[in-house]
Amino acid sequence: MEHRLTRYSLDLGYSTNSKRRWRRYRLKYFAFFSILVFFLLTVQATSAAQPQEYFFQNLSEKEYETLAREEPVIRAVSNAKKISLTLSDEAADEIRNRISAIKPNYLTELMLSIAVKDNQEAAVLLNRVATALSDVEGYVKIPYWSKQQRTFYDLFDKMQVLGRTSIDGGESIDVLQHMEPFDDYKARYSYQQEKDSLRFSCSNVGEIVYSYRNFAAVASGDMLWELYAFRHGDRLEIYGIGAVKAFDFMGLFRDRLEPSFMGRVEAFFLHIAKKIQR
Repeated sequence: MEHRLTRYSLDLGYSTNSKRRWRRYRLKYFAFFSILVFFLLTVQATSAAQPQEYFFQNLSEKEYETLAREEPVIRAVSNAKKISLTLSDEAADEIRNRISAIKPNYLTELMLSIAVKDNQEAAVLLNRVATALSDVEGYVKIPYWSKQQRTFYDLFDKMQVLGRTSIDGGESIDVLQHMEPFDDYKARYSYQQEKDSLRFSCSNVGEIVYSYRNFAAVASGDMLWELYAFRHGDRLEIYGIGAVKAFDFMGLFRDRLEPSFMGRVEAFFLHIAKKIQR
């Protein structure tokens, strides 16, 4: 009888210990899966808030939210190594290489992401942008806000077309143009449209002279405007950048030159963005 009780007590103790261990295991597994589910939900929410992170990096949470609302993001960049475009294809690589080559000290970017229903809608938007880019005389009418003068001016007050040359899917356009506070200077615009993309580029041909001090502020080819619109799935992605390597006497004239150059970049790209937005 005593032997049976002892054995029963041992069995009971074993059973109780097993149940305790099983409870601990269940708690550990529950905690692990809870953390895993929380992590996956967090990643999913972050991806939803930052839909274009793959193509545009180093943006703030607020800037990603602006992209998600299909509104343009305009931002200044300190140097060419910090530009936001991450896509790697022939056009994107060309933009990065061209910008890096001039070693700019003034840079401004545009980013915009628009949902498109089908190929037809994407084509309509790209055609609309190509039409706007080809109308170089119309650049004169683009409103430009002068931060220094606190008033609006025309982006350019002179735009004389010197010649147009057809290229695959677009044109190369040579112009003589004027913008304050600089002398007249020559520039070359070009755009090329393909099935699912559009590429635009502009550079100055010859020096840009700062009129009021009579010095060459920008050497030939050192002011670039680049734009790339491309289809990716059900979205149309737009990236633009304006870059200038300006001689500003080690910053002495920066407060005059930078707003004039970058303010115009911002005005031009916002004008193009409006052609794409609904």
